[in-house]
Amino acid sequence: MICELCGKDVPRLHRVVIEGVIMNVCDDCAKFGKELKKNEVPKDVKYIPPEVIRERLERKQRRRYRDLDEEEVLVEDYAERIRKARESMGLTQDELAKKILEKKTVISKLERGEMHPDEKLIKKLEKTLNIKLKEKVSTVYRKDEKKAQGLTLGDLISGAL
Repeated sequence: MICELCGKDVPRLHRVVIEGVIMNVCDDCAKFGKELKKNEVPKDVKYIPPEVIRERLERKQRRRYRDLDEEEVLVEDYAERIRKARESMGLTQDELAKKILEKKTVISKLERGEMHPDEKLIKKLEKTLNIKLKEKVSTVYRKDEKKAQGLTLGDLISGAL
């Protein structure tokens, strides 16, 4: 359950009146208002039905995440892929190095995983060895870095809905 005031995920909530609004809040936030009995609804209080709050929380959650971005990163087993491709083509490290205009020590370090190739070297290796050294990875970026995922009082005040 999510506190409607601070956004914390907690095991239980209290129904309280804060600034004339009935809210379901955590133990820490309950001190900011007057706790209500089970079905009590004061006349001078604005009541927001739970389905409206749930709908607003879902909308906020959808807005919180940007679209998935795909990014190309170097595969983890790049060293093994380079070595296997070179061996399957029947090339020595020295021959491959000459083919791509690099030093033999560079090829040796790459195959041992001691060196990460830069973009230029990756392209040369992919083209020469006919392999893929990069893969697309989906990443999700949060619009804000807050851990709270629910609707908070600040969201209501700022009119973010």
